Amino acid sequence: MPGRIRIFLFPSLFFIVTGITTNPVFGLTISDKLLPDTFKNEVYDAGIHTVLLNASGWEFSLPVLDAGSLDQLELRFDDLSEEPRNFGYAIYLCNASWQKSELPEQDYISGFPTGVIREARASFNTTFDYFSYRLLFPEENCELLLSGNYALVVFDQDNPDKIVLSRRFYVTEKQAQIQAKIKPPLYGSRKETSQQLELVITYNNNEIRDPLSDLKVVVMQNGRDDLAAVLGKPYSVSPGRLEYTDPGQGFFPGGNEFRSIDLKSMRYQTENMDAIEFRNPYFHVIMKPDAERSGKRYFSKTDLNGNFYIDREKAQERHEEADYVYVHFKLAIPPSHAWENIYVTGAFCDWKRTAANQMQYNDSINHFELKMLLKQGLYDYCYMMADPETGMVNEYALEGSYYETGNDYAIFVYYLDGRLNHHRLMGYLPIK
Repeated sequence: MPGRIRIFLFPSLFFIVTGITTNPVFGLTISDKLLPDTFKNEVYDAGIHTVLLNASGWEFSLPVLDAGSLDQLELRFDDLSEEPRNFGYAIYLCNASWQKSELPEQDYISGFPTGVIREARASFNTTFDYFSYRLLFPEENCELLLSGNYALVVFDQDNPDKIVLSRRFYVTEKQAQIQAKIKPPLYGSRKETSQQLELVITYNNNEIRDPLSDLKVVVMQNGRDDLAAVLGKPYSVSPGRLEYTDPGQGFFPGGNEFRSIDLKSMRYQTENMDAIEFRNPYFHVIMKPDAERSGKRYFSKTDLNGNFYIDREKAQERHEEADYVYVHFKLAIPPSHAWENIYVTGAFCDWKRTAANQMQYNDSINHFELKMLLKQGLYDYCYMMADPETGMVNEYALEGSYYETGNDYAIFVYYLDGRLNHHRLMGYLPIK
C-alpha cells in the first residue's frame, strides 16, 4: 500500500481551495523584459507537471477558438507541492513568429488581459501530494477581439515576475475555406516513407489583393509546433483560389505508429511492462526493453498520435485521483549508439529534449535507461536521437518512417492585414 494517503473530511472528497482571490489581478503585470523572446509551450517551474490545454470538452483537440464565439479553452496542470499556491495568468497577442505583438492591449482585448486561477484541488489517495489547477478562459470579463496567435502565461501571484509556464493558442476566423487530403506519394524516394498534402484555399478576393505576399499557410503534424512547416508558393493561383497541388511538394515524413504505455492501474501489468514495484513510498513501473524499429515492416496499431490521457482505474475524479509513478524505460540497441544522445519524448514533455527525458547508456546491460515521473494514464511515446556534436536531430533513425502511418494534421491560413500590421488567422482545418 502507498506510504502516504491524504484524506480530507469534507462533504465531498475534493475541495476547491479557499484563500485564492476571485478578483482579476488588478495592476499585476509581467515586465516585458522578463517575457521570453518567443513564446513556446514551456514549463519554467520544476514543480509543475502534466500541463494540458485544449478546447473545453474536447480533450484531444488543439487549443483553437472561433473568433466571436462563447467557447472556452481549458488549462490544467499539477503543482507537486504540499500547500496550494496563488497563480495568475496573462494573455498576449503574438505575431506570426510567436513574439509579443506591438499592438496595444486595447486593440485585441476588451476587458482584463490578466486574471487568477481560482480552482485548485488537492490530490486524493495518492502517494505523491499535489494540487491540480484548472482554468477556463477567456473568462466573462475578457473578449479577444482579433484572430491570430496568442500566448497564455501563468505566473506566481506572490512574485509576478516568476513565470511558471506558457502555452500557445489560436483564435481563428472563417474567412478562408480549406479543402485538403493526405495521400501517399506516387513516385520518388519518398514513396515508402512520406505522406503528401494537397489543399485548396478559397477566400474573398475583394479583401485579399496580393495572396502570394499576404497569405501564409502553416501545416502542423500531430499538434507538434516543432514540426510545423510553412508551405511554399501555390502550384496554381486564380482569383479567390490557391491550389497547393504540386506533385513535387507538400511532403511530410510519415513516421511510425507510436509506442504506448498504460499506467491506469498499479495492480496488474499491461503490455510492455516487466514489473510493478512499490518501493516505499512510491510506485515504480519497470518496462520491458524496447527495440529499434527502423528498417522493419510497418504494423498498424491504434495510438493517440503522440498524445496522452490522464486516467486511473475506477477513479471518479481522475485528475485528482491519478497518482504519479516512476517509469523505467529501457532501449536495447547496439553499443555503437552509446555515444549518442537519445530521448524519450512525446506530448507529455512538449516534445522537448532536456536532461529530464534524456536516456543514459548502461554498459553492464548494453541498454539505454531512463527513470521518468509520469501521472497515471495512457501515454504515447517514441525515441528521438540527436548528434551530441552537431545537435542535429534524427526523428526516424530508431523508429522508422512509413507512408501508411496514421497522423493528424492541422492547417492554418494567416493573412497579413496591412491596416494592423498583424497576421490574422483567416482559416483553420484539422484533418486525419
